[in-house]
Amino acid sequence: MKTYKRVHFIGIGGIGMSAMAKLLKVCGTYVSGSDVQDSETIRELRHMSVQIGIGSKPELIGKDVELIVYSSAVPLDDEERIRGRHLDIPEITYNAFLGEVSQGSNLIAVTGTHGKSTTTAMLGHILTVAGLDPTVVVGSKVTSFPYGNLRVGMSDVFVAEACEHMAHMLHMDPQMIVLTNIEFDHPDFYGSVEDVRAAMKQFVEKLPQGGTLVWNADDAQSQLLIKEIALSRSDIQLIAYGQDAAAHAEVEREVGIQRVHLFKEDAEVFEADLRYPGDYNVHNAMMAALAASALHVRGDKIKQALESFPGLWRRFEHLGLWKGADVYSDYGHHPTAVASLLEGVKSFLPGKRIVLCFQPHQHARTRGLFNEFVQSMEEADVVVLQEIYDVAGRNEQDHATSSAELVEAIHESDTTRGVDRDVIYAQDAEAVKFQLEKIVRPGDVLLMVGAGDIDRLARTLIK
Repeated sequence: MKTYKRVHFIGIGGIGMSAMAKLLKVCGTYVSGSDVQDSETIRELRHMSVQIGIGSKPELIGKDVELIVYSSAVPLDDEERIRGRHLDIPEITYNAFLGEVSQGSNLIAVTGTHGKSTTTAMLGHILTVAGLDPTVVVGSKVTSFPYGNLRVGMSDVFVAEACEHMAHMLHMDPQMIVLTNIEFDHPDFYGSVEDVRAAMKQFVEKLPQGGTLVWNADDAQSQLLIKEIALSRSDIQLIAYGQDAAAHAEVEREVGIQRVHLFKEDAEVFEADLRYPGDYNVHNAMMAALAASALHVRGDKIKQALESFPGLWRRFEHLGLWKGADVYSDYGHHPTAVASLLEGVKSFLPGKRIVLCFQPHQHARTRGLFNEFVQSMEEADVVVLQEIYDVAGRNEQDHATSSAELVEAIHESDTTRGVDRDVIYAQDAEAVKFQLEKIVRPGDVLLMVGAGDIDRLARTLIK
C-alpha cells in the first residue's frame, strides 16, 4: 500500500469512507476530514484523534495534504474540492482509493445486489478465527472487529465489499470474487438487469489466470453470467453453491436457530447452528464458507466461526424492547431484501405479529421497482410507510413518487387478495412514532427497515 503523510476525507462519516480513514490512521497517516452532520461514526473517528469539521471546511486543507479522498455524493463545486484543486492536491473517489489501497494484496472482493455486507463480515470473521489475520473492509459494523467496519490484519489477505452502484467494483483487481446474486437495482445508473449483469461480467473478467469465482447457482442472472464467462475464461476456478450444485446445504429449523449442513460432492463439510433468520442468510453463510474453503480453511474452523458470528449493525439487529415488543433495525431497501427479511422472520420467530415500519430509499428506486415494493410487504401483519428518504448527492429532481402512493397500491392489492390489515402512511419520523404508539403491543416483532435515517428513530424508541 502506498504511504501518505496526510490525507483529507470529504464525507468522512460514510461507512466506507470512515473505514479507509481508520485504516490510514492505524497505519500512521495524519487524517483529517469533514461531513455534513455529526454522528456516532464521527465521534469514533475523533476518539482516534482524527480532526473533523462539520459542514464545509476548506480551511482544514493545507499545502501539506497529499491526497483528498471524497465520497461520490460530493459534487465538483464543493468548496473543499475547489480548495484542493487550487492547491494542486490530487483527489480520488472512495471506491478508486479502495482499489488503490488493496493493490498488491490477496484480494477477495464480495459483490452482488444483496448480502454483500453480511457475506463480507462472515468471511472476514471465518478467516480471523482460522488464523489468516486478514484486513477486512465492510459496509457495516461488526462487533468482533476492533474498528467496527474495519479489521486491520498483518497478512496479505484483504477482504473487501465491492459496491456495484455506478460499477464502482471495477476499481478493484481481486484474486477471488464472491458473487452473491444479480438483480436490477440502482435505476439512477443501470437501465436494466442486463446492464447490471454486463457490469458484473466486466468485473469477473478482471480475475487473473487461476483466479476464483464463488457464485450462487440458484440465481438466474448469475447462471446467465456463468454461461457467458465459461466461453471466454476457462482459466478461472468456478465454485458454485446451490440446490443442484456440487456444494449445497440442508437446513433444519427450530425457533431461533437454523441448523445448516454444507455438503460438497455429497460429503458433509460441516454442520453449524446459525442464529440469524432466512434462506438469504444461509446463502450468505455458505458463500462465505466456500470462499474460506478455497483458501484451505478447515470445516471445523468454519463451523466455529459461523456459530460465533456476532451479527451486523442494521442487519436484523436486535435493539431491545419497546412497549413489550422486540425492536429490530434492518438496512433492507430493495423489494427482494424486504420480502426475504419478512419470510425469514416468519419462520425464525413463528407465531409472532410482525409490524413492519419501512422507509423507502431514493425516489428513482421506488418508482422503478414500485410494483415489486407493493408485493414485498405481503408477509407483514401491519405496515407503516414513512415518506421516501432523499439521498444526498443523487440530485433527484423527480419527487413525484410518494410513499402515500405505495400505501394506496398495497390497499388495492390487499383487497384483491382478500386481506384485511392496517397499512398506514406517515410523513416523517414524528408521525411514524405517533402511529407506532397506537399500534405496537407486547409480544410484537417491530421491524424498522430502510437505508435512510429510520435507524435513528429505531434507536430513540428504546432509550
